[in-house]
Amino acid sequence: MAVIRRCLGCQSTDSTNNLLRAVAVDHKLVVDEGKKLPGRGAYVHRNQDCISLSLQRRAWGRALKVGPKLDCDALENLSRSTDLAKTRLNG
Repeated sequence: MAVIRRCLGCQSTDSTNNLLRAVAVDHKLVVDEGKKLPGRGAYVHRNQDCISLSLQRRAWGRALKVGPKLDCDALENLSRSTDLAKTRLNG
């Protein structure tokens, strides 16, 4: 049974298998590829449009309940990537 979550970009619901999870660690956004990091997680589709839209809306700080001082460099770099499927996140 698939778990359903809402994308911070397009606001549609989808299975977590199709979404990218991220958590806040010391006011820095960390992409959780294995979906095993502790803490509150937020989800976004693996496409440039949804990632860019979520960053533009500043949705990550609110969703992760850490406030506006969240460093989203990991996702900003990913949103500029030409091929999201081949990009390794956080090392």
